Amino acid sequence: MRFNIDGPVWQFITQCTRFLILNVLFVITIIPIVTIGPARTALYSTVFAYTDNEGIDLGREYLKRFKDEFLRSIASSLIFVALAAAIAFAIIFWYSSDTTLSNITLPVLIVATVVVVMTFEYHFPLQARYDNTFAGTWKNSLMLPWAVFTKTLALLAIDMAGIALFVFTGYLRVAFLLLGFAWLAYTKSLIYLKIFDQVSTDPHKKREAPDYTLPTASL
Repeated sequence: MRFNIDGPVWQFITQCTRFLILNVLFVITIIPIVTIGPARTALYSTVFAYTDNEGIDLGREYLKRFKDEFLRSIASSLIFVALAAAIAFAIIFWYSSDTTLSNITLPVLIVATVVVVMTFEYHFPLQARYDNTFAGTWKNSLMLPWAVFTKTLALLAIDMAGIALFVFTGYLRVAFLLLGFAWLAYTKSLIYLKIFDQVSTDPHKKREAPDYTLPTASL
């Protein structure tokens, strides 16, 4: 029996293997938690590049980009981890405190949670796509979710679908751990790129091919 390496089945297996390697590397590099920023930046930088050149070595590209983006991303990563920990502690504290003040504080904390989640959704993909200042990336990641709110909801819907599959379908849990993060990132990258085109280019001007190795665009 001969295998046709150009056949759809073999191509599908090859793609799954490549994304499996990317996914496993991502999972390994987020284990310390505080490295979620560099890992997420490298993941989106890699899948953005993949949309332009499907022939790249995803695993090698990820490791290179993780190393290159580490210092730029680690500070933001620590900020997000600290914010998440502080908000979670405050919600638990005030929820267990049955007082009038807790009834005022909890809604404020819920709003803060939404803002942090929205900002986190965009921050590292923006860093992967644009060469910007630290303050500039934070400013854009705070403002952009609300400027393209419909597309933001689509991104969050993809996240919720992934979480639901992981929580409620036990037989897919292993498959998700092996492939899920990479596939979700690729799916969301198609939306992110449309958003970035929408907010940073003239719709009447032909879009130049981006250089993801050394991005120069800025919002």
